[in-house]
Amino acid sequence: MHDVLMRVFDRLHERGFRHPMHLPWKPQQVAVRDPNQAMVVDFILRTSGYALATFLMRKELEESDRLKRAIDTCWEIESHPEKTGDLRADYLQADGVRVVMNVSLPAALAEGNAARLKMLREQLRRSMLPESNTFDTLKPDGLGHHHMGVYPAGYAAFTMAQAAFAAWLLQDTGFACPPETVSHVARGLDVLRVISQKYDMHKALGGRFSSASVIPDVLLGYGYLADLKHPRQSEFQGMLARLADEAYMASGLPRRTFSGHRDEVTPGPGCIAHFLEVRQRAMGLGAEPDPTGHWAFNYGPLSVHRREDWMVSIKGASRYWWAFERSLTDARKDPRRENVFGFHDGAGSLMIFGKGEPWVNAVQSGYAPAGWDWCRVPSTTTRHLTPAEMLAMDKEGGSFNRPYSDATFVGGLSLEQRQGMFVMDYTEATPDQRDAPLKALKTAFFFDNQIVMLTSGIRNGDGKHPVTTTLYQTALSGAETPTFEQGRMVTGFAETTQAVDAAASRLVDAAGNGYYIPAGNKVVVSRSLQASMNQSASRESRGPVATAWVDHGASPENASCEYVVLVRSGRDGLEDFAGKAEQEYRVLRQDAMAHVVRQLRLGVTGYAVAKADALLGDEFLSQASAPCLVMTRDLGAGRLRVSACHPDLGWTEGRSTPTNPAGRMIRPWHRCPHL
Repeated sequence: MHDVLMRVFDRLHERGFRHPMHLPWKPQQVAVRDPNQAMVVDFILRTSGYALATFLMRKELEESDRLKRAIDTCWEIESHPEKTGDLRADYLQADGVRVVMNVSLPAALAEGNAARLKMLREQLRRSMLPESNTFDTLKPDGLGHHHMGVYPAGYAAFTMAQAAFAAWLLQDTGFACPPETVSHVARGLDVLRVISQKYDMHKALGGRFSSASVIPDVLLGYGYLADLKHPRQSEFQGMLARLADEAYMASGLPRRTFSGHRDEVTPGPGCIAHFLEVRQRAMGLGAEPDPTGHWAFNYGPLSVHRREDWMVSIKGASRYWWAFERSLTDARKDPRRENVFGFHDGAGSLMIFGKGEPWVNAVQSGYAPAGWDWCRVPSTTTRHLTPAEMLAMDKEGGSFNRPYSDATFVGGLSLEQRQGMFVMDYTEATPDQRDAPLKALKTAFFFDNQIVMLTSGIRNGDGKHPVTTTLYQTALSGAETPTFEQGRMVTGFAETTQAVDAAASRLVDAAGNGYYIPAGNKVVVSRSLQASMNQSASRESRGPVATAWVDHGASPENASCEYVVLVRSGRDGLEDFAGKAEQEYRVLRQDAMAHVVRQLRLGVTGYAVAKADALLGDEFLSQASAPCLVMTRDLGAGRLRVSACHPDLGWTEGRSTPTNPAGRMIRPWHRCPHL
């Protein structure tokens, strides 16, 4: 084996993987090609194995006079900023942190380079600072960012796990991470487990990736913080015991925890043994309960509502945060079709994680990919387009990716970290980039297991495609999987959809969630073997799906809709609510000025005030001088508990951001100073 490894080092050197070489992200980054240098494209994130082997084989390499050559190659890798930015700068983006941890750290250890280890400590300190801007990696609310947007189901999570490893590895040395760095990393991993039901999270948080499940991949990071001495160690022991419980150990998920991923080296036997030892100690101390409460993450913008073991999350977009990410080609211009139809991921989409064994998960909660209709995303208001029409738009729209809207009134609010609300001044983002795109004002009010959903001002349809607000789209296990309409169980498939004709519509989806839709909404339901295309647009996708939506017509003018989602209500819970709906909640206002909802039983009122100088005339809030979110709870005896926020991040004034993503990297508010 020794001789084989030495031959591998020699072969790489002979083939040009050495100092100097071209190591660009994209070929066009090399202005003048040196014929004496190898050209290795988009490979810098895949060099961790070389650096780690250099460290592990340092004695053998030194004995054969290869060590200096191998270390020089590692520093050559570090010298290339094309993909990640300057890897010797104080501030590093998410990929940069991963490269210095996987290349620079083992190289510095192999060389005994104390100066580089001190630089690494400063880089981690600087790069893990939560900042109010569009840069990586952590934001003030604890969300992880990359690609100028929220990205916790990918790059950001791996970066936080790497930082946790550095904090653990370098403890009690002259290169130890400062306590505040450990605190920031802990905050990021804490939030990561809040926004993950257990392992799955909102699809939009995964960017272009088809899966939004990252906890199993970064569970080692929780193990490091459960073993490291810091003020939150006991909390992380509880987190680890919940996330790595017996059901996890009996499943296939440990393969993800102990596998190489995102181009990092597979953990070795020592790492696995250490994790299992830390886990065993954590299990003895006891698992934390499932997180419960309401969280508003306005650097998403994202809101998360949790009770018992279920979770609901809603994701928006604004002038500061893009609506979706997808990818049609890679850096070499080779096809890499990911999330091709994901235009509505951040369009105010609501996901309910409420069903599954041995833990609640996305697929068993109804989000199976087979037959998924990309324009029937729950709670979104969109034109209904077929996959073929969306692909035709793509040909005209070019590389349409990470679009922004012109809206600043987007975000959420929490009251007593138990109830909450979310608002989105919505603009449809699709490749046809119409001069007058579909618009609406959308809100969600969270009261325990009730979610009151309002939409108003729906306008600017194209006159051809129906504009709909999707109530639900849930996968069926088969034709006999029941849903309910007006209290009646429904099974089988219908070739055509049907309108629900009732004073108030009462529906239950295939996952057991109830929907109460007052009179005046044109509701349509469907159960069918649905045909669509898969997320890469590479083949047809078919699957049994139950769907319901409100039809606004092809040319709506100031249309609106109202409905209540009842998480896990089933038929009986929905029927009970429907019989006393007027005693449960009241919509006090639903127009361009404001959406106001009162939960009568809880004494909680939510106000989404969209216009400045709004006269509300409410007994608790009579006027607002600026757009704002306010939530109150009547404590009785003339006392009122109030939570309020202005969701606009306020990074610029008097500017408008076009939906077209061209030039998105040079907008003034994307170069705001560090705060």
